[in-house]
Amino acid sequence: MSHEAPCPRASRASKPTSPLETLEPVPYGEGVSTSQHRPPLLLVENNEDVREALREILESEGYRVLTAVNGQDALDVLAEQERMPALVLLDLVMPVMDGHAFIEHLRGTGALALTRVLVLTAHPTLPLPQGVSGRLGKPVKLEELLDAIAVHTALA
Repeated sequence: MSHEAPCPRASRASKPTSPLETLEPVPYGEGVSTSQHRPPLLLVENNEDVREALREILESEGYRVLTAVNGQDALDVLAEQERMPALVLLDLVMPVMDGHAFIEHLRGTGALALTRVLVLTAHPTLPLPQGVSGRLGKPVKLEELLDAIAVHTALA
């Protein structure tokens, strides 16, 4: 007859455990929804490849991302929302309604006071519309974009 020590699993299984004390592996992110902790963003970009790549990256970082292909589309998207997003990432040069006209419309309705706007542009010499929070050049560096979003949404 062997005298083995009691299995630690058996003794631990009978008492309540916290997720950190579980004996079974806990899948990454289980019980934590980062999208609940990240504010929604609106990405206004006419280049489909850029728009989709940025959307995928930002969603993988836990942001809820609304997208629009131009300023008019962005106004339509905003009209469907209960409240303004924490941050608008805005291209300036777009067909139909460019970024300047979009900003003018937001300013005219008072909506610009309810959100921050960060311009993403490949045209560094283009003047920024009054009321925007800042500018990032394209192609945008991922770390700079994520840092800028964190700073501007923390202030919202």
